Amino acid sequence: MTIDIKAESTQEDDEFSRLLADLDDIYPLLQSQAADSERLRRPTPVVQDALRNSGILKLHVPAELGGMEASPLQILHVVEKLSHADASLGWLVRALTSETATAATYLSDEAVAGLFAEGRCPLVAGQSSSFTGRAVRIDGGYKVSGAWQFAPGVSMATHLNLAATVEGTGERVVCLVPRSAVRISDNWDMLGLRATASLDYRADDVLVENAYVFGIGPENAGRGRSAHWPSPALLAGLHQAAWSQGVGRRMLDELGELTRRKDPAEGSPVTSDEFFGEFARHFSHVRGTMALLRDTLRDNESTLATGSRLNDEQETMSRLACSLATRTALEISQLVHRFAGAQVMRDGVLQRFFRDSHAGSQHRGSSHIVTQKCGRMLSGTLPAGSHWGFFDLVVPEPAVA
Repeated sequence: MTIDIKAESTQEDDEFSRLLADLDDIYPLLQSQAADSERLRRPTPVVQDALRNSGILKLHVPAELGGMEASPLQILHVVEKLSHADASLGWLVRALTSETATAATYLSDEAVAGLFAEGRCPLVAGQSSSFTGRAVRIDGGYKVSGAWQFAPGVSMATHLNLAATVEGTGERVVCLVPRSAVRISDNWDMLGLRATASLDYRADDVLVENAYVFGIGPENAGRGRSAHWPSPALLAGLHQAAWSQGVGRRMLDELGELTRRKDPAEGSPVTSDEFFGEFARHFSHVRGTMALLRDTLRDNESTLATGSRLNDEQETMSRLACSLATRTALEISQLVHRFAGAQVMRDGVLQRFFRDSHAGSQHRGSSHIVTQKCGRMLSGTLPAGSHWGFFDLVVPEPAVA
């Protein structure tokens, strides 16, 4: 199955066109290395080199630091295609590029001058939105302790983000430290997304200078177009949706290849009329969800470019599109399980994508509960003042009579 998903952003330029050409060139390599990456629980060295040389890992980095500073529509295109090649790789790259861009956008000029000097670009993993750590103010910086979970790409990262709450003030800060400053737990033994090595890590009284501590939000941005970008929650949703689209499309492609190899006379489930009806229905869901994502992103970009904030309906539709993309991929995995028979049980591409699709569907920002909350917002039944928090709806308490 081929779906034309060329980026439609008006910001597309020669640099992005070159990136797309590089991605086309390395795509067969990414596919061929996926099984070995899963065995290693991280991208193989040849894949890591290909990613670095292509510039994909600078996808979000501000242009003034040598990055792509891609638009949401461009991100949709790149992450979808990477995930179609290898679901684990798409998941890892979306996390690494996001965390690297967070540091590049909000770090002090002093820190950026050292980290990005002479064309260098650190790779940052970790959690910049899960404030489970504790930061204690000291002379010249902070002493940080805490534990964080699920950091895709730790194996490739040079630095980690530590999200922490400042003791005594409740302020939320993110601290950038070298990977060697934390203890990493080799505890990634999961059903799917094995090649992401999304390991846990902890810090024990790590000293962090002020220059490497930052707050997140447009008012704290030191560079880039963050003021004209979706919120961190919506950006996480965009990555999840792009990943889901690539994974769902790949499973349909594999089913199509399987049915072409079968002789209809054998009576295989993948040559039945029932299968072809279900295949067409899910094919249309992938197409329809991509159209919804594009339309939603274009609308968001137009609003944010004027300096305005997204309204409640735009916020809701962004979350709904993400949730629908995740559900579509999950439903396609059920189609695979229902009709592919032993093929999905054997070690191979279909089994790997089947497992990865289920592992990736656990993301909090795209669960079926999000769809339910979107329905409440779109129905107009919530009280005035209801709005979206980071992932959840914020509904005012009823006024006391």
